[in-house]
Amino acid sequence: MNPRRITVLVAEDHPVFLEGLVARLSVAEDMTVVATARTGTEAERLILEHGPDVAVLDIEMPERNGIETARRLRTAVPGVAVLVLTAYDDDERLEAAMDAGVLGYLSKHAEPDTVLEAIRTVARAAMFFDPSLTDRIRDRLCGGSQRYRPFRQLTDREHQVLALLAGNCSNETIAERLGISSKTARNHVSAVLTKLPARDRGQAARMAREAGVAPR
Repeated sequence: MNPRRITVLVAEDHPVFLEGLVARLSVAEDMTVVATARTGTEAERLILEHGPDVAVLDIEMPERNGIETARRLRTAVPGVAVLVLTAYDDDERLEAAMDAGVLGYLSKHAEPDTVLEAIRTVARAAMFFDPSLTDRIRDRLCGGSQRYRPFRQLTDREHQVLALLAGNCSNETIAERLGISSKTARNHVSAVLTKLPARDRGQAARMAREAGVAPR
């Protein structure tokens, strides 16, 4: 029995780049391109229609850019993993993309095999960042920047809960560690899963560990 293919939507407003990327993905044995888009609004409509596993979004598109599209998808279609492609190399866009909940951030100059690797990685709810950004990402995730921390959509308490989820703690253990009731712990866990978003505790734990969130 053949393994299930990763379904992908590609949104890019430059025709030549779009055609080249689609051609590369189309020959990958484990991927299927289900739709293409030229604008952010078209991408959102087609994602709602097709429900792909991965949305590959150009960071700069007409009507709505890739970051804003990703932010809207986080609420509308939380099961879609977003990989952003960019021709820019600045902290502002990087931080905005991570705030929007993207799982991948990759240069348009990346090698084709790196793009495929990034798609496969985000499809399993893990994070993938351009190799050239490794040091900058590590600095931010490990506290090198006071302005940045992963999952800034979470409150301080929810960050504590996520860190405990990364350590595979039960609701009862979370309640005990944080000095709260079991019901409050369950409510916090539910909020964390909704905000990340994550399908379940296991996915939330994996996302936390990928982002360097260690159990306390």
